[in-house]
Amino acid sequence: AALSGRSLSTFNREFKQHFNKTPKKWLIEKKMAKAKKLLTAGLNVTESAFEVGYSNISNFIKAYKSVYKQTPKDMQKNLK
Repeated sequence: AALSGRSLSTFNREFKQHFNKTPKKWLIEKKMAKAKKLLTAGLNVTESAFEVGYSNISNFIKAYKSVYKQTPKDMQKNLK
């Protein structure tokens, strides 16, 4: 918000109008997209979680499931 010269509330409101989601949700979706690529490339769940900025694996799995409706491990099983 500060970098764009707006208040936090104005930034959040304009961001949501433009992207149809909050900045937090947008960021989570971007992280999970990167995690999915990493998991598909063969990294395990823990490595993928750390790579996208999660230090708590349970929080990572919960976020991943909220975006893709399945756990990272289930997604990897379906690839095989």
